[in-house]
Amino acid sequence: MNGRRRATSGMIVALLAVLSVLLGGSPATATTPRVEGTRVCGKTESTPVAGGRYEAQNNVWGADTPQCITAFDTGFVVDPADHHKEHEPASYPSMVWGCNYGNCTKDSPFPKPVSQLAGLRSSWSVAVPPTGDYNVSYDLWMDPTPRRNGRPTGLELMIWLKNTPRVQPIGEKKAEVSIGGTTWDVWLGAIDLPTISYVRRQPTLEVTDLPLDQFVADAQRRGVAKPEWFMTSVQAGFEPWIGGRGLTTKSFSATL
Repeated sequence: MNGRRRATSGMIVALLAVLSVLLGGSPATATTPRVEGTRVCGKTESTPVAGGRYEAQNNVWGADTPQCITAFDTGFVVDPADHHKEHEPASYPSMVWGCNYGNCTKDSPFPKPVSQLAGLRSSWSVAVPPTGDYNVSYDLWMDPTPRRNGRPTGLELMIWLKNTPRVQPIGEKKAEVSIGGTTWDVWLGAIDLPTISYVRRQPTLEVTDLPLDQFVADAQRRGVAKPEWFMTSVQAGFEPWIGGRGLTTKSFSATL
C-alpha cells in the first residue's frame, strides 16, 4: 500500500513539474526543497543556527537581484534567486563560523593565530540545482590583526569543491597540490587583497573531515599566508552567477 502511495505521489510531482515548464517555470523551481526555518532576505542579513554556533548569511554583495535563504539547524536553502551576472558572483549565501563584520558566532575560537590552526577540520554536504552557473566553496579569511570588524586585509583562501565550467577563480592557475587524498589546482590572484583558490580536480558535493589546516599550511609555504596573521572566520557557501535558486547546504560542521 505504501509503495502505491509513493508511486502516485511521484506521478503527481512529475505532472506538476511538466505544468511548471508549460507555464513558464522550470524543473529547478519545481524541485527546490521546502524546509521549515528562519527566512532571511536582507542583503547583509544573517541568522544564528545550531544554537548560535554558526551563522547563516544571505550575503547578496554583488547584485540587486532578490535573494532569500531559509535557514535551519545545520544549513539553509536558497529561494528565490534568479541572478544574471556575466563576469562575477552575485552573492555568497553561506554558513559562518567565527567573526564576520563585527558579528561573532557563539564560543568561536576566532580570531585565531594562523600558527595555531592544527586540527582545523570541516564536514559539509550540499545539493545543487540542474541549471545555473555557480561554485561550491569554502572561504577562509585572514588578517594581520585579530580583526572582528570590517573586511579582513590579509588573505582570502578559497576551497572550491565544485564549479560550473564558465565560473573560474580570481587570477591564474599556478600549481597543483595533493591534500586530503585528492588533487587540487592552485590559483593565485588579487583584486582588493591577495586570493589563493584550491579547485578540486574531481568535483564533489560532500566532504567529511576536510583538513582545512593543510590548505592554510600550503598557503604559508607559498608565501601568501603569514604565520603571525590571524584567521577570522571559516565560511562555506555558494557563489551564484546565473540563477541560484535551490542551492542547498544540507549539513555543515567545523571543529578546531
